Amino acid sequence: MDRSYFERLYGQSPDPWGFDTLWYERRKYALTVATLPLERYRRAVEPGCANGALTELLAPRCDELIAYDMIDEAVLRATERLHALSHVEVRRERFPQWWPSGTGDLVVWSEIAYYLDEQDGERALTGLDRFLEPGGHLAAVHYTGTTNYPRRGVDIAPWLDGVGFLQRLVTHRDATFELGVWERKR
Repeated sequence: MDRSYFERLYGQSPDPWGFDTLWYERRKYALTVATLPLERYRRAVEPGCANGALTELLAPRCDELIAYDMIDEAVLRATERLHALSHVEVRRERFPQWWPSGTGDLVVWSEIAYYLDEQDGERALTGLDRFLEPGGHLAAVHYTGTTNYPRRGVDIAPWLDGVGFLQRLVTHRDATFELGVWERKR
């Protein structure tokens, strides 16, 4: 999706999706963190971190967490929220073009993969293949209602099920979202 789409949303509200106020979001985030198979992760990445609400919940489970978003206002809010956590780095970068150097054992795609067209979907999988270590986890959660995005939320899990280096460990289907966790095959 075009950057201006997200800038317009943040221009209208500091929390355009109600990450901090809506039960839907708070519950979805709690379930996302609860489904992670390991108690602790060495190095995690969360593209599209928005205001850092989910990042804040992931942080206690990670030795190092890199969270990023392409919208200045979102990065500012996440930075303010997470400033006291020295093991969390918040950056302004664009997904899927940017991935951190090195590797890690956790990737979290929360409400982001359905913004990817076919070309960016391939970029995302190439970055995931390079970054995610064997035995590492990908958590992906997406709204399944009607949207105007390049992909439908209900299509994300089947797409990821078709990735040869991943195997699904967790499935949670709710009335309005689907959450899955995949493991990088060893």
